[in-house]
Amino acid sequence: MSLAPLHNNDHRLNLYPNGATRTPVKKISTQNGNNNNNTNNNLKSIETPISRANQEEKENYYSNLQPNKNNKRTEEHLYDPNQQQQNINIQIQSQNQNQNQQQQQQQQQQQQMRPATKKKKEKLSSLCKTPPSLIKTRGRDYRRGQFLGEGGFARCFQIKDESGKIFAAKTVAKISIKTEKTRRKLLSEIQIHKSMKHQNIVQFVDCFEDHINVYILLGMCPNGSLMELLKKRKILTEPEVRFFTVQICGAIKYMHSRRVIHRDLKLGNIFFDENYNLKIGDFGLAAVLANDRERKYTVCGTPNYIAPEVLLGKHSGHSYEVDIWSIGVMIFALLIGKPPFQAKDVNTIYSRIKNSEYTFPINKSISQEAKTLIQDILINDPIARPSINEIMEYVWFRGTFPSMTSNTVFTEIPEYDQFLTPNESLNNFRNCMIQSGLILPDNKGNNGTILSTNNISSAVDNEITNDSTTNKILQLIENDLEKYNQHTILPYSLSPGGTKNKYKEVIDIEAQRKLNDLAREARLRRAQQANAKKHLIASSTNRINCEISLRILASECHLTLSGILEAEAQKKMGGLPPSRLPKIKHPIVVTKWVDYSNKHGFSYQLSTEDIGVLFNNGSTILRLADAEEFWYINYDKNEGWVASHYLLNEKPNELIRHLEVVDFFTKYMKSNLSRVSTFIREDYHKDDVFLRRYTRYKDFVMFELSDGTFQFNFKDHHKFAISDGGKLVTYISPTHESLTYPLIEILKLGEIPDYSSCKFLEKLSLIKESLKIKSSIVSINDDTGMK
Repeated sequence: MSLAPLHNNDHRLNLYPNGATRTPVKKISTQNGNNNNNTNNNLKSIETPISRANQEEKENYYSNLQPNKNNKRTEEHLYDPNQQQQNINIQIQSQNQNQNQQQQQQQQQQQQMRPATKKKKEKLSSLCKTPPSLIKTRGRDYRRGQFLGEGGFARCFQIKDESGKIFAAKTVAKISIKTEKTRRKLLSEIQIHKSMKHQNIVQFVDCFEDHINVYILLGMCPNGSLMELLKKRKILTEPEVRFFTVQICGAIKYMHSRRVIHRDLKLGNIFFDENYNLKIGDFGLAAVLANDRERKYTVCGTPNYIAPEVLLGKHSGHSYEVDIWSIGVMIFALLIGKPPFQAKDVNTIYSRIKNSEYTFPINKSISQEAKTLIQDILINDPIARPSINEIMEYVWFRGTFPSMTSNTVFTEIPEYDQFLTPNESLNNFRNCMIQSGLILPDNKGNNGTILSTNNISSAVDNEITNDSTTNKILQLIENDLEKYNQHTILPYSLSPGGTKNKYKEVIDIEAQRKLNDLAREARLRRAQQANAKKHLIASSTNRINCEISLRILASECHLTLSGILEAEAQKKMGGLPPSRLPKIKHPIVVTKWVDYSNKHGFSYQLSTEDIGVLFNNGSTILRLADAEEFWYINYDKNEGWVASHYLLNEKPNELIRHLEVVDFFTKYMKSNLSRVSTFIREDYHKDDVFLRRYTRYKDFVMFELSDGTFQFNFKDHHKFAISDGGKLVTYISPTHESLTYPLIEILKLGEIPDYSSCKFLEKLSLIKESLKIKSSIVSINDDTGMK
């Protein structure tokens, strides 16, 4: 099970704990820098090549027509000298007629010599007829109000329902939906927008159709858009733009957590609600990714905001980073007054974007901190751009920060500096991040920095996870397309008919009473179990695409759960004699962690000081603290995991980028996070240990280590590690005291000695329930509720 020594400091990696049901595992030792073929197929989430495509052809807006030589006058004035005296009157009349003809021909010739302008393409929105003043659908009536505006595909009207509530109705003419591609695009927009539930995203209300239009009902944003604000004010102040940027980033982070790319983020698509908070709208170009490694290849967007990878060809594709690029463009535009790559024609704009040609005008006042952020975002390499979480860490956001947007924002330039202290600005920044879902309200950042979890509203809190949400959106779109009715645009699932008389139920009152009694008894029996389960909806985890790995993990969860249940049974029988109590051994535990799974992966530091990163592609690098060595670990479809051991100075080229990420996390955790345990590497810690799976629940985080230890970090900063097959419990207090006890002794006492406030027995029910759920996940198809 161990490697031959590379030198005096021999390292072995513990891939499985003793006693777990498993198959043998391969360990590959490498002492040189030769490429390892096992790594080649697992680097796509780290490196994304960009290829350059041919320059787009320039559009011709005018066609210069040359005068037609055949249009010259060829008819001569003829006369007969012998009859000249006799035909004077006829000659004069003919002469006048010829002069008139000559004038007409000259006018025609002048018109032909003018350049012919290209006929302007008709907007699809122009095909949309004004809805009737009374719109009737599904038994509900809406009164059409004023016209709000139009885009390239639809027109927007204000409508009011019977209760007086006002909505915005995005109206699409059926005559413009001529192809299956157009219809698919509309259904995709509806289903994606319908799945978005965030405070900084325009609310999707409903959709329906009549014989001429399709209507998408949206929440009203009555105070205009950021584009209208910029046109009114010309430029904005940096405090305002900081506030706007945080709200925009909150919405983008939410979309990306559901694998949705907007692809058309611009000032005109970001609106002010009634309280002057920003909301992102228009999901007409949005796309859903099946997984984080998928790329999109459609060239789309608004010229000034398009990212270079969209323009540089269809071979490399694009992903979430295109929305990050748009953030940089918008910050620049709001502070300078125009987009950075603005030009008179589209091809010049595209050329500037591809070559990153932009400058900060010397006559505009903009801080160096703002310039740094913009420059770091507007980098042509999408992988080099900062993530949403990294953007929030820029010094620029530590400047003056308002608590809200004033309702006079369109007419007055706000003056914040004279009213806000640095502490007040910092509190406003934090509150804005909380309200936008960028951080959780109780996040202290002292040991586990929550970087990728959204502050999800209560309605969304109960949604399962990324994969299930994403797959649900994709499946709904496919189902809707399959259920296409030639006479309608919207499928039944989006536009159901009335059900008033569809069903009639005849209920036996006595039978109903008996059913109610039985249901009440069942609810009482399930109350305790449900109380535990309601906390066990995973918000994120590393998805494991290997059946044998899942089976091994399930087996170890079952083994530890069995140990806990056995201890509970022994407690009822009076406990164990001292001679049979397990020997106290402090486990290796996670002392620091950073969830950066929206870009790279999950990083952690162990009590041995080893640093690990569990990358999004499933691989792990474990950097050893006491030697210039590291492990590269990956899934193996036949054996669960396979590990390779390297010297740092002989690392394969394929892993250089991975190690750079590890170094980044090492520096971050050293500078920003405190160590939560006093444990160190003990003599009995013979093997190196790595994190195989983590799961983020509402109230705690669960770590599954390769030596069979399960660690549970609760939101109240009490931490528990269950080791030795469920026989030992290690408690780590909020003040970092670390103690290990036999579980049966804690059960006999009813609490952890001197630490009754940690409420261990109460939390043990959650621990058991989570182990029970995990022990039932033995295949990829069972892995529901996971990221």
